[in-house]
Amino acid sequence: MTNEEEKLISNYMGWQEDELLIGYRVSEDRMAHFNLNDAGLCVVKMWQNGDWYRFLSLTHASYTDTNGVFPDQFIAALFNAENFFTTMVELLKEEKK
Repeated sequence: MTNEEEKLISNYMGWQEDELLIGYRVSEDRMAHFNLNDAGLCVVKMWQNGDWYRFLSLTHASYTDTNGVFPDQFIAALFNAENFFTTMVELLKEEKK
């Protein structure tokens, strides 16, 4: 992910930039690594903000339209941090338009 994409997700999540440690602080004792642990936090936030269904729809469209993926592969795509955050960035960029 690019720095811009990390910043976009961090702004959505309310994670603070830590210039000393060069990254984004998830909590007082934890930095964001944009892995599946952080993805789980994002799911909760998207659910709270009412964005979860749109995220799933965007993910499903991304994998079924271009790759003809079956539903089990769609679910597996959600458990890949790179796929998850790529789709989350797409969702957040759509919101900015």
